[in-house]
Amino acid sequence: MARRLPSLNALKAFEAAARLESFTEAAAELFVTHAAISRHIRDLEEWLGTDLFTRTGRGVVLTDAGRRYGLRLTPLFDQLSDATREAAAVGDVRQLKLSVEPAIASRWLVPRLGRFNDLHPDIELTIDPTNKLADFRSGEADVGIRYGSGLWPDVEAIKLTDALIFPVCSPRLIAGRDGLTPADLADFNLLHESRKQWWADWLAANGVTGVEDWRGTLFQNHLAIDAAEAGQGFALADQMLVTDSLVEGWLVRPFAFDMKDHWHYWLVRARGPKETAPARAFREWLMGEITDTNRKYAQLTGQKSQAVAGRSPSA
Repeated sequence: MARRLPSLNALKAFEAAARLESFTEAAAELFVTHAAISRHIRDLEEWLGTDLFTRTGRGVVLTDAGRRYGLRLTPLFDQLSDATREAAAVGDVRQLKLSVEPAIASRWLVPRLGRFNDLHPDIELTIDPTNKLADFRSGEADVGIRYGSGLWPDVEAIKLTDALIFPVCSPRLIAGRDGLTPADLADFNLLHESRKQWWADWLAANGVTGVEDWRGTLFQNHLAIDAAEAGQGFALADQMLVTDSLVEGWLVRPFAFDMKDHWHYWLVRARGPKETAPARAFREWLMGEITDTNRKYAQLTGQKSQAVAGRSPSA
């Protein structure tokens, strides 16, 4: 007997929106627009002949029918995902060579790799932490994670997320200093990462005067953030590199001032060749993890979370 089922895309959109109770967060998780989620759910409601959400001026709320339907669908999608992973895992182990900047590798990627390995036990990752842009055509790497303008020659670049820059420090460093303002940075050691211009840019963007932006120790890679965790001063960081430390309480963000950098995080690979199945699996997993990091940062700061950006023009 033929199964009578609505569109799978509509079901995916509804399941994500019901589980997250947000069209916006469902759009970020599935890498589509808010309008696409809304359209799929409206089509599903018409197919079913019942409302799944109540639309309000402040967002959406599940109806009783929508809540019951969502609770039934989520375990089914989990089973479908498990079955797909098991099917993909049958056969030879597949290799994926990843080139990634050291700061991103150690502070963000490596702590999460266990989740990728659990999802894709058939994909064996080789991680090369380096600041050098790999030669993808020579086979030096299959994909890379880079921070920059995205304008690299002979490379396809997919923008992953913006970088929001802000000062961080150990909570021990400012213990007893209530009502701290950016002007009080003059009393502390400034920790610089790779170049001292970041502090000058952040202070200028936020109208802070009287702070000698050139003072302090100059580090390479992510060591300024490590020094901040050790209580040695204030470092400038972005949400990708320090959200975990903010959640754990190893660092605090004393000032509600962000600066959006003109550089971004990118997933890069050779321009032209078709994306391989392991590369696609890594890309999809990576975008989900970045969405989760941005959501956690938004929860900490009370800001709207950033949706992971879609495909950019080839660099």
